[in-house]
Amino acid sequence: MTIVLMAIAGFAASFLLDPAIARLAREPYERGEIEEDDLRLKKDGGAALELSSETGALSMPRALTTGAIWRRLTVIVVTTALFAVIGWRYDGDPAGLLVVSAYVAALIVCTGTDVLAYRVPNVITYPAILGALAIGMVADDANPADVWAGGLITGGVFLAMAIATRGGMGMGDVKLAFFTGFALGLTLGIQALLITAISGGIIATFLMVTRIRDRRDPIPYAPFIALGALYVLLV
Repeated sequence: MTIVLMAIAGFAASFLLDPAIARLAREPYERGEIEEDDLRLKKDGGAALELSSETGALSMPRALTTGAIWRRLTVIVVTTALFAVIGWRYDGDPAGLLVVSAYVAALIVCTGTDVLAYRVPNVITYPAILGALAIGMVADDANPADVWAGGLITGGVFLAMAIATRGGMGMGDVKLAFFTGFALGLTLGIQALLITAISGGIIATFLMVTRIRDRRDPIPYAPFIALGALYVLLV
């Protein structure tokens, strides 16, 4: 019964998450912060990057408009399925259902905005970091030292990668890594980090070998961070 109720909750939540993803991904376009060189990276993905004949400005990708049915359906299916798994995994644990649902919703939004616009929004990551840290300090079964260690080590690894790659990895990914580390703690955070590294490395290698991307092109890393966290949280 919990699985069904959570699936229904996920279905309802998807109608809030989808417009949030689209709005947050659109913000750089609306503020004029996206340059033609940035948009060029999206053209191979069929994002319909075109020049406006009247204004001379680059048009917004169709994926970010309210008419992007495929984006909406994807968010609905993914959110409903993940919430159903939460219901299965945390059946009988009301606090776990609530907390993990909030974590998963944050991961869905950050994944969506990163895929669509190479952006992991601060409006999601900062509250998520503070919330995960606060829960880790007061939860009955949490170890504050483990929570701090998980966040600092996981986030620190991504911060070191961002510095080493000189912008190849964005600070949004670093903040998302801090969040997952605080949410999972040290032991589970390291497991998630390994899954993130393996899956991200495989996909990055494939994209470069097939020349879909080269070493100078950014690759959205939030999906891999989310994958590692979701596996640990739900499996």
